Amino acid sequence: MTRQVVVVGGGIAGLTAFRQVQKHVGVDAVLLEASSRFGGKIRTTNFLGHPVDEGADAFITRAPWGIELCTELGLDGFLISPATSSAYVLVDGVLRKLPAGLVLGVPTKLLPLLRSRIVSPLAALRAGFDRFLPDDWPGDDESVGGLIRRRMGDQIAERLVDPLIGSINAGDTDHLDAALTAPQLETAARRNRSLITGLKAQAKASPSPQTPVFLGFENGMGQLVETLVNSVSEADTRTNTPVTAITRETDNLVVWTQQTSIECDAVILATPAHQAAHLLASCPRAADRLSSIEHASVAMVTMGFKRSDIRHSLNGSGMLIPRGEGLLTTAVSWGSSKWPHWADEEHAILRVSAGRAGDTRALALDDNELVETLLTEVANILEIEGDLVEWRVSRWIDAFPQYAPGHDRLVTAIERDLRSDMAGLFLAGAGYKGIGIPACINQGNKSAEATLDYLKTL
Repeated sequence: MTRQVVVVGGGIAGLTAFRQVQKHVGVDAVLLEASSRFGGKIRTTNFLGHPVDEGADAFITRAPWGIELCTELGLDGFLISPATSSAYVLVDGVLRKLPAGLVLGVPTKLLPLLRSRIVSPLAALRAGFDRFLPDDWPGDDESVGGLIRRRMGDQIAERLVDPLIGSINAGDTDHLDAALTAPQLETAARRNRSLITGLKAQAKASPSPQTPVFLGFENGMGQLVETLVNSVSEADTRTNTPVTAITRETDNLVVWTQQTSIECDAVILATPAHQAAHLLASCPRAADRLSSIEHASVAMVTMGFKRSDIRHSLNGSGMLIPRGEGLLTTAVSWGSSKWPHWADEEHAILRVSAGRAGDTRALALDDNELVETLLTEVANILEIEGDLVEWRVSRWIDAFPQYAPGHDRLVTAIERDLRSDMAGLFLAGAGYKGIGIPACINQGNKSAEATLDYLKTL
């Protein structure tokens, strides 16, 4: 008997899940995407004559699933690494280079930290006390900020860890689950009395890195999406097909669209959690829990300048802006330094981010106001004297899930509700078990495996 599976959502998680499901004999699968394109938060468009990413421009290699998918798709030969990895942080209006020995913003070497002048000498010494303080783990889920503040003090948390991890997650590290958002730090702290000692032990146990920390594509991350879509080109994939609801009838799940309904045996729901809550209104317990997962919005302005108009050397990958600086800007990627192929020798490209959890000022500005405000801030920091050659605004609304402490238990409860009330429906995506491209790929694969196992029980 042929089984019917519907995948809702054509981001990287949904595409990966669909690719795995549709190639199985005895399964008919359809992929439904509400927008006019696949890829979700991965989008590459032309800027100053070159393909430049509007969202993620690389993926982390510490988790294997990104590289594994690229290898399966024959893309491993196209992967490239950033030209530079050094970065800066703005402290009291002055750019200071991040010191050697940082692990996710946590200093493991005292002397480089002191020399950086990012924190005060007393704050650097306070961080060093981590080696001698007793184990003071509170015994329950804790935030990244809570972990760093109790082990290393407030300045390390606010000037190094929050600007880095908070920027990646568009969040406030005082409210982000340490085990889920920064597992490397949480593991080091749990296995050792000292966080620094734990991180050094991790580094010692790890083999010499053969692979760069980040990898991307010369043609942008859109190349991954394009290749994924081409790999399922003969299957039933549909864009411009918004789903309005998912319900369970006696023997089947039903996926409702604006045009029709599809009866099926299983559904993989690969949408943001707040959208999933709306689609699962008929399952109120799961919907309520899904709605409780908060999301943050980010606006990114890509700016092109004449290189001669920027006095700063741009000798790094970019700069982080701590909350305490009071700026709208949260981070600036020096795109054409990081990826030299993004621009010719006469131009420079910056990607300027604004917006994070608790800061929605960027949402209140129209595009022109946003560009003007960010340009003023960035020009002051980098000593830019000329006008913009080109700009574009990319808005990612409610695109960054915030993993509050206890998030894993919340997801477990949601999955329990679905098994009870919507058997055959499986979740995948950044809102649940890990953000970032590799984590979403893994969730797509896991949801496909769970779906195929479920179909065997019917």
